[in-house]
Amino acid sequence: MERYYCTVILLSICSLIFEACDSSEKSKSQASVISYENIPAPERNSMRKDRVALGKLLFHDTNLSKGKNISCSTCHLSAYNFGENVTVSHNGASGKKLHRNTPPLINIAWAKGWFWEGGAKNIESLIYGPLLHEDEMSADLKEVVNYLNASQEYKERFTSAYGIQEIKSAHLVRALAQYCRSLISNQSNYDLHLQGKYQFTPLEKEGHIAFNNHCSSCHTPPFFTDFDYHNNGLDTVFSDTLEGLFQGRARITLKEEDMGKYKTPTLRNIFASAPYMHDGRFKDIEDVFEHYEKGILISKSTDSTLINGIPLKEHDKKSIKAFLWTLMDTSFLQTDII
Repeated sequence: MERYYCTVILLSICSLIFEACDSSEKSKSQASVISYENIPAPERNSMRKDRVALGKLLFHDTNLSKGKNISCSTCHLSAYNFGENVTVSHNGASGKKLHRNTPPLINIAWAKGWFWEGGAKNIESLIYGPLLHEDEMSADLKEVVNYLNASQEYKERFTSAYGIQEIKSAHLVRALAQYCRSLISNQSNYDLHLQGKYQFTPLEKEGHIAFNNHCSSCHTPPFFTDFDYHNNGLDTVFSDTLEGLFQGRARITLKEEDMGKYKTPTLRNIFASAPYMHDGRFKDIEDVFEHYEKGILISKSTDSTLINGIPLKEHDKKSIKAFLWTLMDTSFLQTDII
């Protein structure tokens, strides 16, 4: 009998050791994913520091807009996770309110599609959208290209970065895409925890467990998004007005099952990117909790995992919020201070 109990104890200890080792390996694997060395980029626009620096200069240049008073950084501010702190922006060339909450530019190099509905296939093509839209920068590409070619600094920088003598619009969006891809957040307490340099508080640890149980199927670590599209029960009517703008992913795929689906936003720096959802309808995280608990609207395309909502106890909410604070990366939120 004594030998039996010794065997059981030994096996239990071994099991705990193996589990700890497995958890440690997973943490190491996560920690290495989001890094400058791993930034995915097309072969024709491989990452280089001089290209990123050029892209940053262009990102702040108001001369790219029609009125020469708006830059990319007008609506994508580092303090707000390279987004804005308003429901929908009205800072564009026309002054009209847009229909989408400004999406944060954070770790977007790893995405599978861009815009809330995934309408762009790469970051280079994404950039043409806000650059040319009449309610955003409303740029005239011919004028922009003429401006760049007339600038001695830009001529020298583009020649050095891309080996060209004449700047074209394709080179412009490639340089901007370089800078957007370089906007990486990987210095939060969560990241330090993965590296063994930060210990979760008891409340953060509880929140981590609760998060994994209730949220991580869509907000998957280490990016805290699955880069996929879901109908999370916000609406039941999907109007086809404005070229199907209110139909979500379905306006791209033309599939009924994609009605009301939008890209899962990252939760990194979540408290710097309010308000929330594709249209900015929820002002704070409490509104989000309430929606998932008792506000899910059911339609044919509502995600099956949300049909019964996500009931959370008050302590669960408190602990999850504590864990979400570990995803805040202050160094990233100061990235663009120049």
